Amino acid sequence: MPSTTTWAALLLVVGGALAALTLLLRRRELARAELVRTRRARTDALTGLGNRLALTEAAAPLLDAGVEVGLLLLDLDGFREVNGTLGHDAGDELLVQVADALRATTSPGTTITRTGGDEFAVLAPAPVSAVAVDVLGRRLLAALSMGSFTAAGLQVDLQGSIGTTRSPADGTTPGELLQHADVALHAAKQRRVGLLPYDRADDPHSRTSLELLGQLRTALAEGELLLHYQPKVSADGARLLGFEALLRWEHPERGLLPPAAFLPLAERTNLVHTLTRWVLLTALQQASRWRAQGLRVSMSVNVSAVSLEPGLLGIVEEALALTRWDAADLVLEITETAIIADGVRARTTIDALHARGVRVSVDDFGAGFTSLAHLRGLAVHELKIDRLFITDLTACPDDDVIVSAVIELGHRLGLVVVAEGVETSATARRLAALGCDELQGYWFTPPLPPAQALAWVRAEELVVAPPGPVAPVVAD
Repeated sequence: MPSTTTWAALLLVVGGALAALTLLLRRRELARAELVRTRRARTDALTGLGNRLALTEAAAPLLDAGVEVGLLLLDLDGFREVNGTLGHDAGDELLVQVADALRATTSPGTTITRTGGDEFAVLAPAPVSAVAVDVLGRRLLAALSMGSFTAAGLQVDLQGSIGTTRSPADGTTPGELLQHADVALHAAKQRRVGLLPYDRADDPHSRTSLELLGQLRTALAEGELLLHYQPKVSADGARLLGFEALLRWEHPERGLLPPAAFLPLAERTNLVHTLTRWVLLTALQQASRWRAQGLRVSMSVNVSAVSLEPGLLGIVEEALALTRWDAADLVLEITETAIIADGVRARTTIDALHARGVRVSVDDFGAGFTSLAHLRGLAVHELKIDRLFITDLTACPDDDVIVSAVIELGHRLGLVVVAEGVETSATARRLAALGCDELQGYWFTPPLPPAQALAWVRAEELVVAPPGPVAPVVAD
């Protein structure tokens, strides 16, 4: 029988083992708890996606290693209306469905996070090209627009906007990429174009953009802005049908700037409405002077997506009244993407312009990701085929098929079809053979200052067609 001393020693050993086991179990419990806390700190409780911290931790090692990454920041359009109408519970239900749709759309290795509210960030697999980021962004937007979403038992149609950035050009830290993606997202929402890459000119925090915006205000006051005019001719090249007014800025240091160099800045502020008013009034004043000289043609003016709102009618009314111009001789060119981005507001504005007698042209048709249903019942007069399909028309069979289909579609809808970007005689002949109604491009002449435009018309000895709608060629 073991002695008392032996029992004591055994008890001491067992006690030590139990204490060690207890300590081990406690450490494991603490480790599990820490793991749970860590996961919770990096996880969005509602959707189960990662959060901003998870995004930072996923991006930082790649950026530190110099690997190119792409960051897409997505925001739901009109989500506040869902919360306001159906309640926050319904909004949360919708966000969970959106998260599932984003998971289903992206490939393995893609980091998807919810950065707050109705905003989601997607870190594209690295290395990634600009084209790949653009394709991914458009897939995400398509997943929203084509998805089946419900909230409080009601079906909800969703649209989104995305701003994109890539390293190292747009930033070398997660914070920089996210900040610049937010700038691009804001610009995409303002222009209602769906998706935009980061552009320093859009960045309100960029010293360059702030300086340029201030200079643009001065340019308006000091007469540095001007319009050039490009003719629109009949398909046979014999008749002048009208002019398109194109904005330019004679910058004192940078020379002649196209609108792409400065218009996005104006679109972030109320300055865009001032510019719209100036362009309309200046174009119609010039057209009135030409009319007094015997050149009676219609005038086309481009309208920014931001200006496509009820207030546009007031600007148009003022310009028509001040110049005593006939509304039927004014054509407002509105891009396809601007029309589909906010269909209700666009349709309301276009209907008001139509009721006033102003003609509306769908510019850059074919460049947007749209449904033909948007054209149904839309009070427009013409379709302007995007130059993307015109430039290589005679060399690319696919472009020929697309252009032919658009011309037939336009004619069956009773619309005039215009081709812009005509740069060769072969392209002009092919468009005439396909039945296109009007042509425009460098093959005839680049945009010209007013005096040179008038001289060109006289030198070409074109027949000046009376303004107003031109009857389209209707297919049999």
